[in-house]
Amino acid sequence: MDRQTLGVGLKALGFLAICFLAHYAIISFTDLGNSLPVLGYSLFGFYGLGLIFTIVIFAAMVGIKNSLPNNLGFVFLGFITLRLVVSYLFAKAGLDSENVDLGFKVNFLVSVLVFLGVDAYLSYFVLNKNSSAEKS
Repeated sequence: MDRQTLGVGLKALGFLAICFLAHYAIISFTDLGNSLPVLGYSLFGFYGLGLIFTIVIFAAMVGIKNSLPNNLGFVFLGFITLRLVVSYLFAKAGLDSENVDLGFKVNFLVSVLVFLGVDAYLSYFVLNKNSSAEKS
């Protein structure tokens, strides 16, 4: 992994840390996070699962770009589909619970959308880096 790729990955990690801290601050000062502990979930769990998938997706796309450069977009779509299925399965018990409220749903949705955005940014970087390397 070259320095530019590592730099982009570290910037994304920093952005995710800022998003987590902002999200944690918001639920700490409002009542949007009250149902998380009641249902057995934590914001740290949502972000931890997302971070694991983001690292795996980024590493896989950087590794696959040389062997399958024309299919990298399909690889990304497959990983995103897998991410959404696993995220749903992770939160399914909480979403199906009788005690679920809007706050739980919003926290789950925000965490999924933050990581989808970061994954899209990282894959955009990998795809464009791949294109610029082929032109040179």
